[in-house]
Amino acid sequence: MSDARAASSGGPAPEADAAGDPEDGRDAGPESPADAETPVDAAEPTEAPPQLSTGLALALGTVAAAFLAAGSPLSGAVALLGVAALLASLARASTRLCGLAGGCFALALVAGGATGAPVAPLVGGAVLTTSAWDVADHGIGLGRHVGREARTSRNELVHAAGSLAVTGSAGALAFSGYLVAAGGQPTTALVFLLLGGVLLLTALRD
Repeated sequence: MSDARAASSGGPAPEADAAGDPEDGRDAGPESPADAETPVDAAEPTEAPPQLSTGLALALGTVAAAFLAAGSPLSGAVALLGVAALLASLARASTRLCGLAGGCFALALVAGGATGAPVAPLVGGAVLTTSAWDVADHGIGLGRHVGREARTSRNELVHAAGSLAVTGSAGALAFSGYLVAAGGQPTTALVFLLLGGVLLLTALRD
């Protein structure tokens, strides 16, 4: 009996293709791995210092250079080199360049003491340059660990305030030592500044 006669006589219709009709878009077969949706990886964080730390560090460094320049043009010029190195370290997220900036700031203080700069600008410059270096170093660390996109503003502000408090206390101690020292020579003040800087760096690293 032909298919046409079987259909007219009420017989069973031909069995549908198990794979389904490609024209209706349905496919009963299992989905191939190639057709599976590939998960999209999360975007990698940008390993750069947060903008807030970058701005704070550069602002502190610039004001410090102005302080030192008021006492000694040579000291201010060396401090500006430190600011340039600080900018490069933040742009490249380089702790090595950040250390170089700290070295330039230390040389600026030495230059100020050697040229007989007044103690007040030296103390102010020491406080601000140390804080600028510390804030930049902290920002570079944040960028490497959590990325620039992370919400770290509160952490950055608290760290900057703490750094200024510690450096300010060390500066006040150095200035008090200068006032107490016999003769009040700039070289004596510089010794106190260097001692305070060593103690400060130890406290910050601990």
